[in-house]
Amino acid sequence: MSDPDDLEEHDAGDDIEPRCPHYTFAHVALRSVAFRHPAGCLGVLASPDAHAFLADLLRSVDEHCREMGRPGQLAVDDLNVHRGRCGDYPCAVVEMPRPRGITEAFFVALVLLVDMSADEPDFDHAALRYFTLEKGAMLGGPPRTVLCEWTADGSHVNYGDGPPAELGAFVDKVAEMVSR
Repeated sequence: MSDPDDLEEHDAGDDIEPRCPHYTFAHVALRSVAFRHPAGCLGVLASPDAHAFLADLLRSVDEHCREMGRPGQLAVDDLNVHRGRCGDYPCAVVEMPRPRGITEAFFVALVLLVDMSADEPDFDHAALRYFTLEKGAMLGGPPRTVLCEWTADGSHVNYGDGPPAELGAFVDKVAEMVSR
């Protein structure tokens, strides 16, 4: 997602309400797996099995949304996984398709707070931070991004205006957040 115009224009196809598959994948399904198995989730996202893992997760999302009467389409080929570091920590960023509804995510970042400089990093007890860069709105104003975080206890924290909807800007902001 490197097109800054994505936020400047309002497409006729844009909605106020988020699409079920888009919202459920970023805010519920991936988050649930990530907090249950932080190191394992980050490990699979960094592996050749990432595509199969995401496809399986999306099948569950699709089934859930159909049961809710809100079917939609989110295909594994619509997602891109970027692997690397956020500051000193291992990170995987899932790039989502262009958001249309408010609270749909541009990106999701999973950051494993593990000391990689240790002789034997403690992956089993490392905490996870889970960030989203969401499409926001302002009454009477232009579209905007919103930086948010989900916590292990299920709280959704809104940090307000986010960086531009660009991978580098998002990763830099997440690195700043985890270094605090």
